[in-house]
Amino acid sequence: MKNLGKAIVQRFREVFYLFLSLPISILLFVLVMIGFNSATFIPLAAAIFILVLSAMEYVARFEIRRTNAILGTDFRVVDNWFGSSFLSWDGVKERITSLRVWLAVAYVFISFGWSIFSFLLVVLGISGLLITLLAVGVIALSNFTRSFEFVDNGDFFRGNISFNELTGKIRLEFGDAAESGFINWDFNSAWVVVVGLLFTVFALWIIPRNARAMAEITEGFLSGTYLPKVEEQIAKWKSGKKVSERDIREAMKKESLQPQISELSNREREILALMAQGKSNAGIAKTLYITEGSVEKHISNILSKLELKTGDENHRRVLAVLAYLGIDPNAR
Repeated sequence: MKNLGKAIVQRFREVFYLFLSLPISILLFVLVMIGFNSATFIPLAAAIFILVLSAMEYVARFEIRRTNAILGTDFRVVDNWFGSSFLSWDGVKERITSLRVWLAVAYVFISFGWSIFSFLLVVLGISGLLITLLAVGVIALSNFTRSFEFVDNGDFFRGNISFNELTGKIRLEFGDAAESGFINWDFNSAWVVVVGLLFTVFALWIIPRNARAMAEITEGFLSGTYLPKVEEQIAKWKSGKKVSERDIREAMKKESLQPQISELSNREREILALMAQGKSNAGIAKTLYITEGSVEKHISNILSKLELKTGDENHRRVLAVLAYLGIDPNAR
């Protein structure tokens, strides 16, 4: 019984957390969009942009503490993101280049979309619960009738919604002067109970998972648990940057290259450039529209002109590329 009470309290916490996330995420989204789309005087727009980036520290602090307070998590709050004032040039550079800041900005956009979805789930769950309680008679509605009207460029669309307490039916009438229709919904129907229970069970199943995912996003983007992974990916991207054909052709012109390179023909240089890009004989043949046999003959001539002898400890193709790039494989 005690565990059941804790589970119910936790569900209420999660619903309240998701319900509250929507207005907060809207405010944060508007804040970021003001900073990113300011169309005022350029110096003022730049100042607003830097202020918004500076505000990300306080956004992160508020969101982490809100999550900890409502869901009972213990996510770390990181203080003092910046070492320089935003009024200084170092402070401006620090804010613009800070990965922590841009993760917080990404959080604002992600949480905005996520909170809309979460809010719809909460509304769906509450609606399902109310429908079920109405259908089984736990709560009751009094008779009511409401009319509505829409006007669009002179066209009228009128409607009326009413509830009859005795029959337990809701009637929706809609249309205009020329054409109209209606829908009846019987709350006493067993199908209403089934639909209400399905909505409620689905919401109870998915809301905890949604709240947990939202909390993980908060921790990852704002507490900094994703920061090392992002830095690692950026480092891999930088270290794994491919050498372009333009870079290799410019390297051909450097005086630091071995003298033997100058003895190569234009076709042999093209093939060596493609070898430096990591292409196989088949890849080189496809690029230059020649046969693989021709590629093999050219490579043999290249290795001969570069005076690269066959050996068990040496890979002549690699040594040829190193020579092409002006790198001494024996240098320490």
